[in-house]
Amino acid sequence: MKATSSLFKKAVIILLLATLLAACSKTGPAGPQGQTGATGATGAQGPAGTNGTNGATGATGSQGPAGTANVIYSEWFTPSAYTVTTTFGIIHLDYNKSTPGITQAILDNGTVLTYGKLNGYDSALWPTNQVALLPITIDYQIGTTTNIDTWSANATVGNIEIDLVSSTNAYSGDGSINHAHSFRYIIIPGGVAGARQSSPPPDYSNYDAVCKYYGIPE
Repeated sequence: MKATSSLFKKAVIILLLATLLAACSKTGPAGPQGQTGATGATGAQGPAGTNGTNGATGATGSQGPAGTANVIYSEWFTPSAYTVTTTFGIIHLDYNKSTPGITQAILDNGTVLTYGKLNGYDSALWPTNQVALLPITIDYQIGTTTNIDTWSANATVGNIEIDLVSSTNAYSGDGSINHAHSFRYIIIPGGVAGARQSSPPPDYSNYDAVCKYYGIPE
C-alpha cells in the first residue's frame, strides 16, 4: 500500500513538472522596436558612362543681307560757294569736294556715282527732295527763251567737281545761284559691283535701288 502511494505521488509530481515546463515554453509578447542604426558611409562613385552620339547637323541658315564693306558713301553735302570760270565764252559754276576714297584704282576699275537733290529750283521744276544721278538737265523758260541747266560731276583722284552750265549763261556769279542744292557720292570698287549678292547690280539711275542693294542708309 505504501508503495502504491509513493508511486502515485511521483506521478503527480512528474505531471506538475511537465505542465510547468509546457507553460514556460510558450512565446512571450514582442519587445519594443530598437532604434534605427547610423547611416553607413557613401560608397565610391561608379565609372562614367560612355558619351552619347552627336546630334545631326542643323540646316544652313539663309544668307543675310549685303553689308557696305568696301563701298564708300558720303552724307548729303550742300556747297556753300561756287567758283565761277569762263571757257570759250561759257560760264561754269564749280564746287570741288575733297574725296579721299577716289584713288587711281577706283578710276581705273571702280565706279563713282554722284546724286543730286536740286531743291534750289521751284518745286514745279524739281520736286522737293527728289534724287537723280548726275548728269542732270533741266529745261525752263526765261522770258521767251528756253534755258537748259546741265549739272555734271567730274571725278579725279581725291576730288569730285560739281559743275553747272547754263545754255544761256543765266548765272553770272556765285550770288546768282540758289544754294539749296545738295549732293552725295557713292564709290563702288572694282569687283564689288556684282559680287555682293546673287542678283545683278541695280540700275545706277535708281537711287533707292542702289541704296537697298548695297545696304546704304538713305
